[in-house]
Amino acid sequence: MKNKYQLLGYCGIFCGTDCDLYKAVHSGDKGAKAKVAKALSQELGIKIDASNLVCEGCQGSEKDMWFECRLCRIRQCGKRQGVKICTECQDYPCQVFKIRFSHSENAPKNLPRICEIGLDHWIENKLTEMCK
Repeated sequence: MKNKYQLLGYCGIFCGTDCDLYKAVHSGDKGAKAKVAKALSQELGIKIDASNLVCEGCQGSEKDMWFECRLCRIRQCGKRQGVKICTECQDYPCQVFKIRFSHSENAPKNLPRICEIGLDHWIENKLTEMCK
């Protein structure tokens, strides 16, 4: 991992604990990758081969990022705004965030905790949780 923010989604998810694709890719478990590939194939209506699953996190290199994450409007906006997480943006919560946020299971739980304990402390906790 290049930096501690690499696994942080601008929306408030943490790839290492909140993203099934990221977890499957990095688990070394072929069954987990196959399960995620099957679910994504059904969701997207296209055949996805488990061997093509790749992701190094929302703030990692775009060439090593799952294509849906590359296309994420929240991620694109966060990059343009130069923030690590949406709550740092002067326009937060914007319309783009509100629409995407409504589809997330983890971000609504994570953001209040981030505001409570601070982003860096929260990431350290998530990195510890990820290693368990």
